[in-house]
Amino acid sequence: MATAALGTAAGPTLAEMTETRSRATTVGSATGTANAAALPHCPAGKICMWSEAHFQGTRYDWSPDQGNVFLGGHGLADKVASFVASVRGCFQDSPPPHPATTRPVNPGDNNSNYDFGRRVDRVKPDCAGSA
Repeated sequence: MATAALGTAAGPTLAEMTETRSRATTVGSATGTANAAALPHCPAGKICMWSEAHFQGTRYDWSPDQGNVFLGGHGLADKVASFVASVRGCFQDSPPPHPATTRPVNPGDNNSNYDFGRRVDRVKPDCAGSA
């Protein structure tokens, strides 16, 4: 009898632990993943970018009404190490004399260590007409 009582109070079952882990897994998008609990707030209608991985360093919040923005003036040209998006946009690398390379960004996209961000020079409302 005492053994049965100990077995019941011993803790969560493997199935319960697996279910808990699956609820705490990462969320992601086509452009990256990040732990849902670790995402910083990014206001509606913005793409929030940081100069360092894991949403640290210099921050710049862009909105589509700003148009095509060169990130050098914000200290982020070739330095978008992490981002969170709540609006559609486009990251662009345009090293002369080569044609631009772009990556579309959609609401909900985020990345805590964005590799392409080390090449991003511009953010703009869409990637239409870009290579």
